[in-house]
Amino acid sequence: MAENNLQNALALNREETSEEICRFISDQVSETGSRGLVVGISGGLDSAVVASLGARALGADRVKGLFLPERDTEADSYACAREVAEATGIRYEEFNLTPALEQLGCYKGAVAEAIKNKAVNRLAVWGLDRFFNIDPYRITLERTDNRTLNRAIAFFRLKHRLRMAVLFEHSDRDNLLVAGCLNLTEYLTGFFVHFGDSAADIAPILDLYKSQVRNLARHLDLPRRLIEKAPSPDLLPGITDETALQVTYEKLDLILYATGKGYSEEEIVKAVETTPETVTRVKQLVQLSERLRKPTPSPKLSGGRGC
Repeated sequence: MAENNLQNALALNREETSEEICRFISDQVSETGSRGLVVGISGGLDSAVVASLGARALGADRVKGLFLPERDTEADSYACAREVAEATGIRYEEFNLTPALEQLGCYKGAVAEAIKNKAVNRLAVWGLDRFFNIDPYRITLERTDNRTLNRAIAFFRLKHRLRMAVLFEHSDRDNLLVAGCLNLTEYLTGFFVHFGDSAADIAPILDLYKSQVRNLARHLDLPRRLIEKAPSPDLLPGITDETALQVTYEKLDLILYATGKGYSEEEIVKAVETTPETVTRVKQLVQLSERLRKPTPSPKLSGGRGC
């Protein structure tokens, strides 16, 4: 029964969904008195969908797409970002972050130097798991005193946070809302950078799992190669989302959905055709990243505003 129920669990009424999101965008822009949206265009699927929906909701001339590459950006991302702009008709600008990141010391040290190599990155991810029993992605959600790991974590988080700063600078300068591109799968597993790509004025696709975003992209008639391109944060050369998460998005989405609906582990394993270890790991990622979804902690003072 569980297997049958999950078959169409993430089915999407694509026209209705796109209309709802477009209304949301239009209402938010109107209510805030903004001129439109600014979207960080990565050359990936999520930002392409947000840009397309923004153009549908407001008109392409009221959406600015910013492509913010840096030293380690894949060459293909440049072409894909421009293809998004052409497909959606939005205004488009490129701004290279490499000089700023150099000034901030992002590329200094052995870790930053080694990360330039795709083969080294893939080998590091494989070796940490195989020989040291370290889950490379999970470790980013935990605190560690390992200086090498901390430098690697700081390396890619700085890039996200600088992108965020540039997007908000354009937002303030041009009276635009920053449209975030975070989806529900990333949000639930903590696959985002706190105060980086999670920072936005509005989050149009936050209620959609990654596989649903891909489905919506087909409805929006976005370029085929964007839809089929392996999702990647494009910060560590050679590392895709699914390499880091160690599970395909199709299976991950169903595990997250089924877990939220109270399915047993046994039911999930059978319905999704996965392993108990994978289900356990996904649940652990959700638990470990819970703090990232909460408001910033603050003390409740006896003499403060709440007394």
